[in-house]
Amino acid sequence: MRLRSGFGGAVALVLAQAAYASEPSDYVWTPTVVYGERAIDIKAGSFSGPGPRNSAGSVALEYSPTTYWVTEVYAAYARSGGMGTRFDAIEWENRLRLTEPGEYAVDWGSVVEVEKPHEPGSGWNVTVGALLQGEITGRLQWNFDPLLSRNLAGPAGAATLMAYRAQLKYRYRQSFEFGAQGFGDLGPWYHWLPLEQQTHRVGPAIFGKIPLGGRRVVYYNAGWMFGLVAGAPSDTVRAQVEFEF
Repeated sequence: MRLRSGFGGAVALVLAQAAYASEPSDYVWTPTVVYGERAIDIKAGSFSGPGPRNSAGSVALEYSPTTYWVTEVYAAYARSGGMGTRFDAIEWENRLRLTEPGEYAVDWGSVVEVEKPHEPGSGWNVTVGALLQGEITGRLQWNFDPLLSRNLAGPAGAATLMAYRAQLKYRYRQSFEFGAQGFGDLGPWYHWLPLEQQTHRVGPAIFGKIPLGGRRVVYYNAGWMFGLVAGAPSDTVRAQVEFEF
């Protein structure tokens, strides 16, 4: 397996303690990389219950400088309850393709995301994980992202937290695919929270690719998820649109 082991070692060094939770605009990462690709990436989402409806979103610039590396820089915003929309964070995301597409039964990748929240004294949030992708049939694709998140130089007493993102997609046609997405936070990686305090949610999703000519392509995906346990948001609505050029 052609793994970039040096990158994986660097990932392990940046884990620290944190209080970190999923955002409603989170999306499923994949190990796909297209060399030379440039894109504007827009994400938004909201969830409600328990408590008031919270919204979040981001605008990013993406570039693939090699055949195995994609890097993105985000400006993120958030809105909670009746409060106004505010600038929330700057994020730097890096995805690495670790195996050649189709080389093995499962395609492997990894992700490192560094976030600097706007709130003073909040430190730096770091998320790392594996990106797994495979096929059940010629048209049915699955993705699974096990993740660890931690905070550096922020409030004391936080822990390294474990989460996941997953999706199942039926490739009906290029412009319209459908399936399901699921997200969840488990709590500290070494001692998960009781089930009722975790945040498992799942629901239907749609996907598509619309060519505009040349290298210009619009990708989209959106999902509507429902909480499976008491600690999860009662509903989550999220969407992503990416314009590649």
